[in-house]
Amino acid sequence: MHSTGVPIEPEAMRDLSLFESLDEANVETIAQGGWMVKLNRSTRVLSRGDHLEGMYTVFEGRLKLYMLSCNGDERVLRVLRPGDSFGEAIMFNAIPSPVFVESLSSVRLGYFPRQIITAALSADPEFTAAMLRGMSVMMRELIQDLDTCCLQNARQRTMNYLLREFDAAPPPNIEIELPAPKAVIASTLNISAETFSRELHRLQDQGFIEINRRTIYLRDRKGLLDALEDRLGARKSQYAAG
Repeated sequence: MHSTGVPIEPEAMRDLSLFESLDEANVETIAQGGWMVKLNRSTRVLSRGDHLEGMYTVFEGRLKLYMLSCNGDERVLRVLRPGDSFGEAIMFNAIPSPVFVESLSSVRLGYFPRQIITAALSADPEFTAAMLRGMSVMMRELIQDLDTCCLQNARQRTMNYLLREFDAAPPPNIEIELPAPKAVIASTLNISAETFSRELHRLQDQGFIEINRRTIYLRDRKGLLDALEDRLGARKSQYAAG
């Protein structure tokens, strides 16, 4: 999968947070050592047990990072978007992949061999800092996801997800497009697609949001935030009383 591709234009790397702080010479060096891979929708990029001698960055498209249960049920852990990267832990630790990665749309991925990344880390402290920031963000999101899925009910998970998406959206942060089908988003929240859809429409009925297919408009941010905090506060009070 990652053994062939086309050259990467250094200018294209400037839009990725991992490379935005690097000087022109270092960007060109990394670009020359990697290559672009173009894949169609529903293409398996990585399987559980695979080894990687490099890492991927997402230039265009969406992918799902997921695991399979013993019964073959799919549990999506993360939706990968432009600017995201994956494979770092597998590459650095020389371990088999614990997850699967599959494209949700046509995608353009940059593949960078380990020796190129290692050389860049040694040569540029800014690149090392950017890599550490990226991995720290992933760790924080993992902890947030664990809190959401283990300690919150379906309504709270849905509200929490929407608020995070609106916070990450471009100003004025009042419109988002779901980055994947509702079934995939629901899987990241560890609820069924039917439950996710039902909760979205309940929030719409309450005037917090407006839904137009996969586009969601924020109509009452304060009300949505207050509703989430009220539910979380009630949960804490219940635990304290117990």
